[in-house]
Amino acid sequence: MLSAMRRAIMPQEVRVSRLPLRLVPLLVVGYACLLPRELTVEVLEAALFPYRLALILMAPFAITRLAQAPVRLSLTDFFAIFAAAWFVLALLVTTSVEAGLISGMSYAIDLGLAYLLGRASVRTAEDLRTAFLFMLPGLLALVALLAVESISHRMLLRPLLADVLGLPAPNLFERARYGLLRATGPFPHPILGGVFLASLLPLAWYLAHNGRNRLIGCLAVCGAIFTVSSTAVLGLVVGAGLIMMDIVQRLSRLPIFVIASFYLALVGAAVSVGSESGLIKFLIRNMTFDAGSGYYRLLIWEYGGAEALAHPLFGIGQRNWVRPDFMFSDTVDTYWLVLAMNFGFPALIAVVGLVGTTLVAVLRSQNLRHPVDRNAGKAVAIFLAVVFVSGFTVHFWEALHGWIMLVTGCGASLASEAQRARMPLIQQVPGPEPDYWPRPVEGQRLAGSV
Repeated sequence: MLSAMRRAIMPQEVRVSRLPLRLVPLLVVGYACLLPRELTVEVLEAALFPYRLALILMAPFAITRLAQAPVRLSLTDFFAIFAAAWFVLALLVTTSVEAGLISGMSYAIDLGLAYLLGRASVRTAEDLRTAFLFMLPGLLALVALLAVESISHRMLLRPLLADVLGLPAPNLFERARYGLLRATGPFPHPILGGVFLASLLPLAWYLAHNGRNRLIGCLAVCGAIFTVSSTAVLGLVVGAGLIMMDIVQRLSRLPIFVIASFYLALVGAAVSVGSESGLIKFLIRNMTFDAGSGYYRLLIWEYGGAEALAHPLFGIGQRNWVRPDFMFSDTVDTYWLVLAMNFGFPALIAVVGLVGTTLVAVLRSQNLRHPVDRNAGKAVAIFLAVVFVSGFTVHFWEALHGWIMLVTGCGASLASEAQRARMPLIQQVPGPEPDYWPRPVEGQRLAGSV
């Protein structure tokens, strides 16, 4: 009994493989997402942030990989291609040709190339586990930096790099909450670092090879507290809640997710009917550390939403959005609203479709996998759920946006490869799950793997 409970609670341990060369470009971009914007390279007035430069340099390797091992195009790929192209088209219509090409291509690179690299690099669950293992040192270094900055109440990395490189002092968001400085680390804003680390929780739990690495990964995730961000807490709650529901479902064999969805829908309907402001505004108002910040976000939804509805096809581009004079900041703290405002509803539909179809494809492919490999699908699915929810309270930009699309591409590839096989990756034998699946052994080659 205890053994069965442990197997249900703790993901099964697997053997680690050597790092294949095809994953090196993926790791190069992954580590570049942890570098600050002070290392940006300017080319023809285009800002090539470290992750963006890495994406461009690694693109030939991704294309070569796809030429050697082609993938079957899916609806998810169509959404990615359409979104990247629409970014350029929308800015060409709403701004100048120069701004459309430079800014539009920047957005297209952040989404399209990041997705392409993830799509080309990862083909199996083992690929994803191996990539995460080799990302752990960088994640631990990031958490150590955030901890030192937060506890010492002093930003370290970005001011130091600016001073060494002779750049102007960075414009940092320096504010303390609950006795901790909201640490920035390499990110432009603390909230981006918080979302980045919070989104790692399902990856740390399901992709770790053993208990030690799982503990290390979860410790890295806990570094989100040093950003003191309500969005990071929301992401952690969503991720941890979905993991707990998965554990309960395996222990009880009840359709926990269906039951939970039903009751969440009832609660949402009750809030929508009983609250004067509606469900989204109710959540924004009550799920922030700062009441003033929550109220300001409600105003952003009100006036930003009006701009999006007034310009539904191509958006408003890069011009400032109409709002009252007392709303001095032009920041829009919601990714989904920014897409509709700046690029129109076609861009919003395409990116939502990209995330949504990847999530559905990963879930539909679960029965085609060995149970150990199903954990990789769960990791991506919960990661995307955290991203989707977080997108209502924060705008994803720069390295965080590239990171999200990189993992999304990995998930899309993982799902399409399992679906293409149309069979379990190793032969099934009679008996109740999970005992009927033989445990992988070193050197075993799974049928249908790449």
